[in-house]
Amino acid sequence: MKNSLKKIYHYLFDYDNNKPDGTNQYSSEILTLLTMAMHNQKYVLVTFQDGQSEIGQVNQQLSAQKFILRSTNQKLLHIVDINCLLRVDLA
Repeated sequence: MKNSLKKIYHYLFDYDNNKPDGTNQYSSEILTLLTMAMHNQKYVLVTFQDGQSEIGQVNQQLSAQKFILRSTNQKLLHIVDINCLLRVDLA
């Protein structure tokens, strides 16, 4: 499982000039990126404030600040609150 996540991360983000750099984003920017990813069915890399990260697709918006994120293995759904996110990067 971890090996496949490394491959997905490498495929999506390693050759991008705007690689994630660990800096914090504003909530409005995170909200805009998650909404854009949901409408365009793009993959996102979400980085939580505790340092963990997840790659997946945004399926649905539950409220103004909560989204459903489907992980790359297509089996896990996460409810993501934008207040708990450090940054979001689009593929």
